[in-house]
Amino acid sequence: MPSPSTDLGPSAAALAVEQERTEQEQERTQRQREKERTGRLKAVLDVVPILATLVTVLIALFSALQSQAQYRDTQAANRFQSAVEMLAGSDLTTRVGGIALLGQVAQSSPERREVATRLLAAYMRVNSPVTQAGRAQTVSEEPAAEETRAVFAALAYRGDVENIDMGRISARNLMLSHADFRGLVFSRSDLSGGLFEGSDFTRGVFRGATLKAVTFRNAKLTGADFTGADVTGSTFQQADLSGADFSSVTGLTSAMLVGATRDQKTTLPGGVTVPAAQTSAPPPAQP
Repeated sequence: MPSPSTDLGPSAAALAVEQERTEQEQERTQRQREKERTGRLKAVLDVVPILATLVTVLIALFSALQSQAQYRDTQAANRFQSAVEMLAGSDLTTRVGGIALLGQVAQSSPERREVATRLLAAYMRVNSPVTQAGRAQTVSEEPAAEETRAVFAALAYRGDVENIDMGRISARNLMLSHADFRGLVFSRSDLSGGLFEGSDFTRGVFRGATLKAVTFRNAKLTGADFTGADVTGSTFQQADLSGADFSSVTGLTSAMLVGATRDQKTTLPGGVTVPAAQTSAPPPAQP
């Protein structure tokens, strides 16, 4: 009886060999996959401590930042409270210190900026109100009051707070050249004798204000409202009056507007014009 191996033809033997090779290849592939999985698992296990450390660091950093924010907020609240108490002080130095402290609060605490700013304006309305007798006084060279100067210095930190009511205040002889007055409303206030050369009063409101002998030279008064204001003796030379309303002012003359810029929306009283800036005549030719 012939053995089983002798019964296998050449094709069957080749097939058997090929099947054995395939099985061996599959085994190698399987071992390689298991090795790769083991490597990936090891890599993950190696990264876990690093991730845990990073998470710990991030939590600690977040806690530190949160603590710092809470500390800054507490400090701002304390400064605000101290400033309010100082405003009621009996001596000038204490009150001026309280005004400056409110300015610091407005600068460093956006959450309290508007409250601090409007409190400064209210302080001016209460402590330096305009009076009819004050309006009628002749403008002197006496400097503005210390508290007035301190309030306007603190208002420089008002940011984007707008429509701040500075109306009905007396702030004579205030000297703030090239300053930013945007967002301040000066209706019925007395700013006589002020020096505001080059300052920005864009869309400023001066309804019924007393503005005697004020220097607005080179100031930006675009869209400003001077309805009913008294501008006797003031100068607007070289100022930008585009869109400004001077239609019902008192004391305005053409000479006060020499070299100013106007447009179709600028309104002036009847008979008042804007003369061109005078140019220096060239020196005579040498003979």
